Amino acid sequence: MTTDPSTSSGQALSGKWVWIWNWRRCDGGDPAKIAARLRDAGCRGVLVKAHDGPRWFDQGRPWREIAAALRAEGVAVGGWAYLYGRDPAGEARLVGETVSYGRADLFVLDVEAEFEGRPQAAEELCRRVREGVGGDYPLYYSSFAITRYHRSFPYEAFERYCRGAAPQLYWNAFRWPARQAIQWTYEDYAALGAPPQRLFPVAGLYAGRGVPYPAAADLEAFAGEAAARGSPGISFWSYEHMNEEMWTAVRAVPPEGGPSGPAERREAQTEEAESAEGGTEMPSLEFQQLSSAHTALTDRVASLEADVEALKRRPSPRRPRPAGRTYTVRAGDTLSAIAARLGLDDWRTLYEANRSVIGRDPDFIRPGQVLKIPT
Repeated sequence: MTTDPSTSSGQALSGKWVWIWNWRRCDGGDPAKIAARLRDAGCRGVLVKAHDGPRWFDQGRPWREIAAALRAEGVAVGGWAYLYGRDPAGEARLVGETVSYGRADLFVLDVEAEFEGRPQAAEELCRRVREGVGGDYPLYYSSFAITRYHRSFPYEAFERYCRGAAPQLYWNAFRWPARQAIQWTYEDYAALGAPPQRLFPVAGLYAGRGVPYPAAADLEAFAGEAAARGSPGISFWSYEHMNEEMWTAVRAVPPEGGPSGPAERREAQTEEAESAEGGTEMPSLEFQQLSSAHTALTDRVASLEADVEALKRRPSPRRPRPAGRTYTVRAGDTLSAIAARLGLDDWRTLYEANRSVIGRDPDFIRPGQVLKIPT
């Protein structure tokens, strides 16, 4: 019988971590150079992609060799994978092999739009993974930061089987003020029953396709807020996207991820408590208007989700897709979310059909791009 992972002592994901997507794009895949850069930035470890769904991700060499080389340089190594829930047995098997043969210090399940409205798929995947790695293994999940906009996502299953969450808090991509995005992330996860001690937020240190790099001051605020609220660790997406300015900003963040010591952390918590008691100015008219708009939008989203669920329950004949359909990219879209919305089996099919429009990196799509929907 497995034990509750949330009761295990310590947190493997504490401190500062950096995500690696494509190994060969990170200082040419040189373990010594990568480890040196991580040490210089005060990072405890690195999260290296191991597989995509039930298939190994091509990193140019086996994941276990990459992990062994980094560990030899004194760097902790975690694994991660983007999961779809269509083959939970196959996905869980590769998680288990990364943990057992690769000796991953921890593992993060990257679970996003493919699991919305599919609690059974989440439950089966989590159960199989937990059975494979054991009850005490440090397992985490990474998903949406602002959960109020993704109410159909099965957070409960991942919360129950994982030791903590790594919300993807990409305020630069949201085009929101950093502090607002941070506040809503912690509020939303608290509403799910996830305390700050189980949150390990991820900052998006990337730019391109209309998304700017975050300001260094915002990164400092992100790290300080996370630590003041009680999060043991933070991480940064991603190594291959970070420029020297971003590395300098990460280096400036203390190793524990927040204010420079216990006194400063207590001071930040005191200031937050005073704010809650009315020690700061009342919100501006602009903020009140934003709050009202947000409330109305939240109600509208809830209504639309109810309508969608009702439509899903209505039987309807499957009709062939008409030829020549297109989709116009909107702000916040990802290829995986678009593919799921359109009923495609795999986002890569959509990417291959639109490679000339999207470019070499499927992670960066721009609002306004018109994509051909493959038949």
